[in-house]
Amino acid sequence: MSNEDARHPALQILEDLIRIQSVNPHFGEGAQGEEGVAVYLEQRLKKAGLSVTRQPVLAGRDNIIAELRIGKPELTLLFEAHMDTVSLGSMEDPLNPIYRDGRLYGRGACDTKSSLAGMVYAMEYWSGNREQLQADLVLCAAVDEEANYRGVLKFLEWQAPIAGAVVGEPTELSIVTATKGCSRMAVWTKGKAAHSAVPEEGDNAIYTMMDVLRFIREEAEPQLERISHPKCGQATVVVGTINGGTQINIVPESCVIQVDRRIIPGETPDGVREKFTTNLLEYLGDKAEKVEVSELLSDWALNTSEQSSIVWKAQEAMRSIGLDDETIGVPYGTDASKLQQLAGVPTIVFGPGSIRQAHAKEEWVSVEQVELAAQFYKSLAGRFGHLQ
Repeated sequence: MSNEDARHPALQILEDLIRIQSVNPHFGEGAQGEEGVAVYLEQRLKKAGLSVTRQPVLAGRDNIIAELRIGKPELTLLFEAHMDTVSLGSMEDPLNPIYRDGRLYGRGACDTKSSLAGMVYAMEYWSGNREQLQADLVLCAAVDEEANYRGVLKFLEWQAPIAGAVVGEPTELSIVTATKGCSRMAVWTKGKAAHSAVPEEGDNAIYTMMDVLRFIREEAEPQLERISHPKCGQATVVVGTINGGTQINIVPESCVIQVDRRIIPGETPDGVREKFTTNLLEYLGDKAEKVEVSELLSDWALNTSEQSSIVWKAQEAMRSIGLDDETIGVPYGTDASKLQQLAGVPTIVFGPGSIRQAHAKEEWVSVEQVELAAQFYKSLAGRFGHLQ
């Protein structure tokens, strides 16, 4: 038997997925999007005897939905993972799966093609053993997670009951029941242009922005030190970009910053943005009329009940393969929060790899973790729907 034949099927699937460039078009020229992966999955899953549907999301970018139905729609378990990756960057040979020191290197190996590969393996396994299932299974391979999560939002329009879901992301083989979300905002300050030789004739928008930044540093940040979640940690705020002025000899008439406010379970994106805006304008007093706050992106926090069936069935699956069944929280966001917060689906996040390797110059995933994750997905599917 060759070494290739001896590899776990999930690793063979992962190798195929790494070879297919699926950079999100959001990241610019050369990005090919998810279509190559979609074609691969559609053909493979149909061959395995699954019902496969393309769900159009954006031009040339479709979700792939595979269904394994045994007549238990009220007990449907959803597997969800995204097909897109970040840019190839300066990664050496990013589309060539390379094994080294117990790791598999390649763009998307960690985030999150390894999770997707394990889920495909589980769907194929149970397609051949469906008489042992007690729940319907659905796999959604989604587009656009790395930019604006439009794939999972489109999937929510798919009218079918879902009793529980597991979203594939790098969690180092831990069950994640809580994640942070975010409220991203643009803050504009407005001034009046004038020649720099007579600055008194103008109103410098950058100087007004200094007051905004002072509010964030001296008021908003200290307040957030008192807002935390036992699994996710502290709420945070970061000013990520600043732009103002057009040239050196003109008093700037506008300035803008982009603010990333990470929210924790119990907060909402809209509520956080409204409170930030109200507090900022009160702080600025007479200067408030020069300031405008607008929404850039809103994402919800995940907060799945520890008592939900998806959690305790996941814990059973973890114990069955000899892993710790503790649940944790993480500071980053995933598609899971949309499933839970917008559709009421009890959802966990689980997958091989570490967030530290996701998006990294040298992206890799542990071979052992890929194999264990595939076993977990298979075990979870086999247990879901059973009363005991």
